[in-house]
Amino acid sequence: MENLDYLIQSISEKSLTPSINLDRPTYVQPEDRIQYRSARIIIILGMLNTNNGLSKNIIACVDFLLRNEAFQSKFIIEYFNGQKNILKKLNSFVSSKQTEIDFNIVQYKSVPWDIRFNDMFLFLYVRDLITYKADKNDKNIRLKLTEHGKEFFEKLKDVFPAEINFLDLFGSFLSEDRTINIITEVIPNSYWKQNVETNNK
Repeated sequence: MENLDYLIQSISEKSLTPSINLDRPTYVQPEDRIQYRSARIIIILGMLNTNNGLSKNIIACVDFLLRNEAFQSKFIIEYFNGQKNILKKLNSFVSSKQTEIDFNIVQYKSVPWDIRFNDMFLFLYVRDLITYKADKNDKNIRLKLTEHGKEFFEKLKDVFPAEINFLDLFGSFLSEDRTINIITEVIPNSYWKQNVETNNK
């Protein structure tokens, strides 16, 4: 109480007038922060830990599926179509109806691309969590975890149980061509339409 009285007295002596902003505050969801988004990239690279790394396009497609759980069951059915263990895969998967309309997702070369991805990749690269390699023409860049990134993944993965549950279905390898093909066909036009309508409001 003494501290509060001292604060009030100090403000009064300096003739300071407190101002109150009645505008509605802008609340940033934790999921919108670059740390959260970048951590999910670590999860993708850690779970699908191919020796050759992953292309940025496949990271974008998988990230889209993790954001929009409502599409995951459809993706599983399409991806494992014709395989005998498809029912086992579906039974071990915890489904959800959540669909995220993100204003930062755009269609780039037919894949759902977050306009902040390059910032996220830089965020992870400067912290020695990911590295990259490219072909001679520097066109086909593939990203992979560093040793430090692998250690970070092991500490982080328990924070993302839903993401781990989904990615665990694919082992350590995901067919990139099949995944991109399914994503570009599975994503309904209604998603992009709703995204535009929501963004224009």
